[in-house]
Amino acid sequence: MSAALPPVPALAAQRHIALGAFTATLPWDFSSIDEYTRLSGNPPRIIHWFQDWKMPFNASYMNQARRRGAIPMVSWEPWDWNGNRTHQPRYSLKRILSGAHDPYIRRWARRAAAWGRPFYLRFAAEMNADWDTWSPGVNGNTARQYVAVWRKVHRMFRRAGASKVRWVWCPVVYYEGSTPFEKVFPGDAYVDWVGLDGYNWGNTQPWSSWQSAAEIFSRSYRMAGRLSKKPFMIPEIASTEHGGNKARWINRALLDEIPSRFPRVKAVVWFDADKETDWRINSSPSALRAWRKAAASPLYRRR
Repeated sequence: MSAALPPVPALAAQRHIALGAFTATLPWDFSSIDEYTRLSGNPPRIIHWFQDWKMPFNASYMNQARRRGAIPMVSWEPWDWNGNRTHQPRYSLKRILSGAHDPYIRRWARRAAAWGRPFYLRFAAEMNADWDTWSPGVNGNTARQYVAVWRKVHRMFRRAGASKVRWVWCPVVYYEGSTPFEKVFPGDAYVDWVGLDGYNWGNTQPWSSWQSAAEIFSRSYRMAGRLSKKPFMIPEIASTEHGGNKARWINRALLDEIPSRFPRVKAVVWFDADKETDWRINSSPSALRAWRKAAASPLYRRR
């Protein structure tokens, strides 16, 4: 890292970023987030997990996150995890608009309202890609239908009194062939936060190469910034070990690039799982040392 980079205390004096995590056993088992906290040395300010449209709103999951001093973030996905990744006509956007799932949505919204505390709802994320049940071009979906579904679900939550929900609109970072952001953006009146998902895949895929956080997010940050004036978060971020130095990547991403290049980013949520590759903060001793150093920075020590 260049000695000319701005020192972290100077950046931290200007702003604070909430540092959160997803871990593999959530939401059924919170032991993995407790292990993450032990390794990290800093408890997560956001605890993130995924739910499909077979799962009800579960206040006990929410309460477990709050007991750990975190705000819950639910990635709420209109599909059935047990089905085909893309071919699920039952969850097509057209069927959602028809009212076929209104009873489920209404129950979920009412229970969220009854729980009565703030949480992030990351609804139908990465919609601009081609691998989700709700993506344009999948199941006969269109971008216009996506916008209509978002607004419909948002209105149903409002009518149910779920005023503490914080809506996170979250595409994956731009790639050639993805749906343009502006075609699937529902409008600032329906969004509280703008999210961007992005990973450093290194050389783990035939199409990938080692990328810094600045290389991953810069173009998409500018594109999304032209659409919305709302604060930004990065709900999914991580790096592989393959193709470069992960410890250096973590240090540079968290202590230089994100705070200095992306001033609208107010939260960063690490994807702490061994999935396509080992994304975890402890995939190597050097990666864990780098993570603990970053997490201890004043920049990330407050909620």
